[in-house]
Amino acid sequence: MGRLPADPGYDYILAGSERGLGTLVLGDPYFHFGARFVALITSWFPLPYQVLTLSVLVHLVWTGCAVIIAAVVTRESQQKWLGYISGFLLITAPHASESALGNVGNVKWPMITALVVACCSPASIHRHPTLISVLAVLTGLTQPLTILCCIPLAVEALRSRRFSRAQLILAGIITGILVIQVAKVGISSATSGQSAKVATPWSGMGLFWWSGLVGPLVVSATCIIILLVRQRMSAMPFFALKLALIAGVLSIVSYRMGGIADRYFIAPMSLALTATLLIQHQLFAKTPLLQRASWAVTAVLLLVPTLKWFSSGQYLMTPPLWKSEVARAVNFCEENRFSEVPISSSIYGGNSLDCSYVLHE
Repeated sequence: MGRLPADPGYDYILAGSERGLGTLVLGDPYFHFGARFVALITSWFPLPYQVLTLSVLVHLVWTGCAVIIAAVVTRESQQKWLGYISGFLLITAPHASESALGNVGNVKWPMITALVVACCSPASIHRHPTLISVLAVLTGLTQPLTILCCIPLAVEALRSRRFSRAQLILAGIITGILVIQVAKVGISSATSGQSAKVATPWSGMGLFWWSGLVGPLVVSATCIIILLVRQRMSAMPFFALKLALIAGVLSIVSYRMGGIADRYFIAPMSLALTATLLIQHQLFAKTPLLQRASWAVTAVLLLVPTLKWFSSGQYLMTPPLWKSEVARAVNFCEENRFSEVPISSSIYGGNSLDCSYVLHE
């Protein structure tokens, strides 16, 4: 809580302080509204307390998205405990620790996860069209991959052979936001993704990386196969099918655009595991003993990697505490008022701040 993650470091907060509301239209290269808005609010607080404020706000975004997921899954499954677990899967995803803890640059991942879950639920879209549309606008202006949320809308339209008015408006909003993002970055950047990315597995790549890279695809494919087989025996639970489908697609597209990185594992894995829980609940609904045994196995399988990997490593723990850096900078600037002072925010470096900024002059 007292340290600042390296990506994007202090840049967003500094831009918020210098440009005010103008920072919301900056690109990197695409619009990143959610992250810049959180950073803008953080910039209003005194310098020594900005990192703590940022961490709290970032965690509130994650928690809010988890609440949305819990509410939608509860409505679709009619099981509160299943909704609570689904929301909990997002904030405790073992691959999310380094990319989630206080990292304003990655709020786009819980946002798109929540929007995907909402778009997979026709009942939620019909009941809360305005709220979901607002979420779609905010997410679309933060995460270009929001266009993938049109997939569950299309699947539902094929199933029911029509687009409801609310679904049609939502699809139009998501498509329109994509046009804005593409106009910002250009067609080439929009289709190629990051220029610097790790696309090939490396020698000695451990279970953490392999599970995040391959896990969502394996889990989502397994869910889809089970659902297609069970279609002959009962009505297919389309909510779980859409979650599994978008989990696989999002995993592939994330890899295509960004390569291998832990932040790209968060949304696909959370969606795939939520689909698994829903299918598992249905499979063993009439056999309580098998259901309890399956939940015990699932709990162990999920808790082991969470306990092993959800911790703060060198990436977050090596840099100095932010308050210590600020105190050092203030002491320096009191004697050198017309200078710049380097302030470290990560193991990769930091920013140089004008002493007038540090001293609020």
